[in-house]
Amino acid sequence: MVVGAIISLLKKTYCSPCTGKLASHPIRKGKTTRFIFIVVYCLVFSMGTMTLFAQTVEMDRKTKKIPFSILKANDPDLGIDGILNKDHEFSTDGSLRFKDVNAIYWIKLDFINELDTLETQESWRLRTLNFSKATLYYKKNGQLERITFGHFDKQEKNNSLVHLQGVGFKKEYLIDQRYLYVEIKVVEPYSNAPRFEYISENANRFYTDYYTNSDLGKVIMDHIYLGACLIFFFTFFIIFCYIRKVEFLFYALYVFFSAFFLVRFFFPLYQTYISTYFGYWSVVVSQVLINFFYVLFAMYYLNTKKTYPKLHMAILAIVSVLAIVVLLLSYSFFMGDFSTSNWTLNVQRLLMTLFGIFSMTYLLFNRKDRLAIFIVVGSLIYMVGALLYMFTIHKYYMVIGSTLEIIIFSLGLAYKIKQEYEAKLVLQKEVSMKEVKTLRAQMNPHFIFNSLNSVQHLVLKDDKLSALKYLSKFGKIVRNVLESSHEAIVTLTEEIEMLRSYLELESLRFDHDFEYTIEIDKELDTDHVEIPLMLIQPFVENAIVHGLMGKKEGEKKLFLRFRKKPDSYVFEIEDNGVGRHGTMAQNEAKKPFKKSRGMEITEKRLNILDTSLGKKNTIEIIDKYDSKGNPSGTKIIIRLFNP
Repeated sequence: MVVGAIISLLKKTYCSPCTGKLASHPIRKGKTTRFIFIVVYCLVFSMGTMTLFAQTVEMDRKTKKIPFSILKANDPDLGIDGILNKDHEFSTDGSLRFKDVNAIYWIKLDFINELDTLETQESWRLRTLNFSKATLYYKKNGQLERITFGHFDKQEKNNSLVHLQGVGFKKEYLIDQRYLYVEIKVVEPYSNAPRFEYISENANRFYTDYYTNSDLGKVIMDHIYLGACLIFFFTFFIIFCYIRKVEFLFYALYVFFSAFFLVRFFFPLYQTYISTYFGYWSVVVSQVLINFFYVLFAMYYLNTKKTYPKLHMAILAIVSVLAIVVLLLSYSFFMGDFSTSNWTLNVQRLLMTLFGIFSMTYLLFNRKDRLAIFIVVGSLIYMVGALLYMFTIHKYYMVIGSTLEIIIFSLGLAYKIKQEYEAKLVLQKEVSMKEVKTLRAQMNPHFIFNSLNSVQHLVLKDDKLSALKYLSKFGKIVRNVLESSHEAIVTLTEEIEMLRSYLELESLRFDHDFEYTIEIDKELDTDHVEIPLMLIQPFVENAIVHGLMGKKEGEKKLFLRFRKKPDSYVFEIEDNGVGRHGTMAQNEAKKPFKKSRGMEITEKRLNILDTSLGKKNTIEIIDKYDSKGNPSGTKIIIRLFNP
């Protein structure tokens, strides 16, 4: 009826009123409202149906409890024959737990009050806890038979991700038409209360073939946790492969073993694997490996060797102890000495709890930076979850604690990456400034040497007046350079003034044989633009010495232009000399063109200023030619995107 009503409503909404067929026109506003109503109604209906189905499954899963009594036997040679032939005192104490790994527990199931119920079905299923080793004893055709259904020796494949398969029996299997006997051995203490129930074979499929909302909640939570752990594992393992920092490797392994330990029950491949001794051992030892890799991660994450020497020594001791625990646990487990292996695990848990309290307290009172806060908060949350799991046997406390801890540690690693990146930028800036100062120190002697050569030239010409004027202006420039020696950069105004002084020197040196012009954009605020000291001077020097002075006839002109572009500053040095490939270049032993020392230094200084990942500072050299193809000068364009 409900489905028919929905179909009818859909027809009313989307079908043509004339033909009854689906309408091809777009959905109008009123129909959109009805469409939303239908979707919501379907969702509510499906949720209600799922709830009713879940309730039905729960009812069909209803089992009947079997009265039982327990015999704890310390004699490993006591078998079913000894149990049946001798009068042993079985206990009905409901508080008894299977905690002794060295004992054998015999369970006597009494069906005396269930015989009428057993007549109603041919086959039944015994349901109980997931014991390490369990054997059901019964009689078939007058012969004593047995079937194993424990964790390590299951006879049937488990089809459910949540519930156990149980073990089958029939009424005629009862010993003395009343009892079934179960032999139980454990490799680790069981804190759960013993329970033995039975259900018909047909109804048992509601355990093995169906899931309720509660079952799906458990499975989904484990799948989400495993998926998140795998994402974190691969992410930080790839980061380790890229940057080779071992804290990322140890953290990835810590996450891996956390997932390996906590989600082992709800995956068929897990169940098959841990049904073997080796598989179960690997799960047990993963508890220790979680702590092992966690401690190593914390050691490298905090750099304890340098920042917390006392804590570092404690961590090294704990790492050594955990390595010994792994060896001792493995040896005792495979030798069948489960009491020693469980004692080792308990000592390890106690030791790690005490160490966690000590280390968190130490870091709180002695922390050097924020990195310690991430470790303390994450460890505290994980420890609370682990303790709740230990005392309540509800692993989802530990899952939640582990999830929150992993998130916090991931944020801590991200913060450390950010911290190291910022420190690297500061270091790079300091190194760049030192390189700038070194390169400038190389250029200043170059400029001084050329200037002294000019004075020498004037003295040799016996032009004493020009030599004195030159020395006066040279002294002024040198004083300005020395006063600015502690600065790596100057304003563009200061740089232009220094260029004016230099051009006056060169003009005096060459008997005012060339003209120069300095053009500055009105939009360019030279007082607020900072550039490296003496950045442009080497290009001006090359233009005069190698360009203009090589010209035999005609006007010799030099143009300096300073312009502002939307995303950069442009400085141009242009001359109308002989150019790089003129007659002077050809007469110099026909050697290939080679940049001057000053130009090489300037290019390095510009490269050092490139700190962004975007546009880079550039130097462009343009060779000029006249209409006949002869060299007519050179133009240098300097573009500063990162002044």
